[in-house]
Amino acid sequence: MNNKLPENLRQLRSRQGITQKELARFLHRSPGSVSNYENGVNAPDYDTLLSLADFYGVSLDYLVGRPEKQCRDALLNRPIYGKYTLGRFLRLLEVLPEKRLALLTGFLRVLEENCRH
Repeated sequence: MNNKLPENLRQLRSRQGITQKELARFLHRSPGSVSNYENGVNAPDYDTLLSLADFYGVSLDYLVGRPEKQCRDALLNRPIYGKYTLGRFLRLLEVLPEKRLALLTGFLRVLEENCRH
């Protein structure tokens, strides 16, 4: 996969209109570290990646340049029970009659309450 992280970090910082020094202060890193991230010399550690994603309001997938469709497809094709994937479950919900949807919603509330205990 093409490493889009440095480019994305530069673009996001530029859009925010902040300097490397300001971002470094937020991350508790040196301006040199931020420069190294943006130039692909070093990669940020996991905690720093999370901080960057939170700061810019983007996903980790976006930061590293993973295509959104790939992420969405992976999520929708994820099995949730037996042959049922999340995508299939969502498609079934779309065509579920209102009366059945209300019943399912009630069941989900009970399930949620039982999971808290």
